Amino acid sequence: MKVGLNFLPTVGPGEMPAERFYDEIIELSELADRLSFSHVKLVEHHFHEWGGYSPDPVALLSAIARRTTRVRLVTGAVTPAFTHPIKLAASLSVLDNLSHGRLDAGFGRAFLPSEFEAFGVDMADSRALLEENVEAVERLWTDEGFRWEGRFHRFGPLPAMLPRPAQLPRPPVFIAATTSPETFTWAASKGYHLMIIPVVASHEKLTGLLDLYRATRIEHGHSPDFRLHVSYHCYVAESQDEAVARAEEHYPAYRDKQLEAYGSWRGITSDQYQGYERMEQAARTTTVAGLMAADNIIVGGVAETAATIRRIGKLYPGAELSLQLRFGSVSHTEAMRAVRLLGERVLPELMEGE
Repeated sequence: MKVGLNFLPTVGPGEMPAERFYDEIIELSELADRLSFSHVKLVEHHFHEWGGYSPDPVALLSAIARRTTRVRLVTGAVTPAFTHPIKLAASLSVLDNLSHGRLDAGFGRAFLPSEFEAFGVDMADSRALLEENVEAVERLWTDEGFRWEGRFHRFGPLPAMLPRPAQLPRPPVFIAATTSPETFTWAASKGYHLMIIPVVASHEKLTGLLDLYRATRIEHGHSPDFRLHVSYHCYVAESQDEAVARAEEHYPAYRDKQLEAYGSWRGITSDQYQGYERMEQAARTTTVAGLMAADNIIVGGVAETAATIRRIGKLYPGAELSLQLRFGSVSHTEAMRAVRLLGERVLPELMEGE
C-alpha cells in the first residue's frame, strides 16, 4: 500500500505565522520525498483556522515541487466553484511543469457556507459548478480552438493554452467524494479517480458507494481499475501507550478549529448538502477512542500502525493512504519523528508482508 502525507492546516496566527508553517510543511515534504512516500496532498479552505493557511494549494505545492523529486503533488482538493476555469487550468499546468509531471489534480465541491458566501457563490449551484468547470479545465488542457458555452462561463474560441501540462494529454484527475451517490456516479462516468475520507461516512456505506462507482465506470466504457486516495489522521510513536496519550492530547485542538468552521452551518440547510447541518454536533462528540474503535484514525506504535494500515488495505484494496500527521497541537518535531518512523520502520514492514 502506498502512503503519502495530507495537510489540512489547523493553526492560525495565534500559534505561528504562516511563513513558519509553510517552511515546516516544505521540510516535512522533503523528508517524505527522501523516505519513499508516494505523495503530498494539500486542501483548499478559506478564512477559518481549520484549513485557512491553505487558501491556494497550487502555490504551496509549487514551492514543494522545487524541493522534491519523486513524490506526487496532489491538490486535495481545489475548488472550481471559486476560481475561473481558465485561471485554474493555467495554474495547475504550471505546477505540472514545475514538478516535471508529478501533478495529481484533485477537485471538490467545497461544503462550508461561509466560503460560498464570501465568494458570492450560491451553494445550490455547487454540483453544477464542479461538473462544468472540471470539464472546462480538462478541455483547456487538451483542446485547441474550442468555444466554451456553459451555464456559468462562456469564452472562446481560444488558441492552445500555454503552457500545456507536462503530462499529456492531461494530468490524472481526482474527485473528492464523501456521501453523495451523485458525486460517485458522475466521477465514474467521466473516468476520474477518487479521494475519500472514511471518517465522514461508515466503511459499509463507502463500500456500497465504491461498488456503485465501479459499476458506473464499466457501464460508461472505462476500465474498472482506478486510483483511490483514502485520508486518515495518524499519530505514530515508539509505543502504543505513547501514541494514544499524545493523540488524545492533541486531537481536541483539531476538534476546536473544526467546530468553529462547521459552525457556519448553524441555521442553514441545503438540498445539495443533506445532513451537513448536523456535522457540528457529530464532530463535537468525536473522540480518539471512538475513532480508533471504528478504524477511522491510525494511532499506535510501529507494529500497531502497520497492523491498522493492513486492515485498511483490506477494506480498500489498492488504495493510497493520505496521512494527516500534523493535526491539532501536534508539533513540527513530532510530525518529523512520525515521518521517520513511518518511512524507516512502518513502510518497510508493510513491504515485507506483501
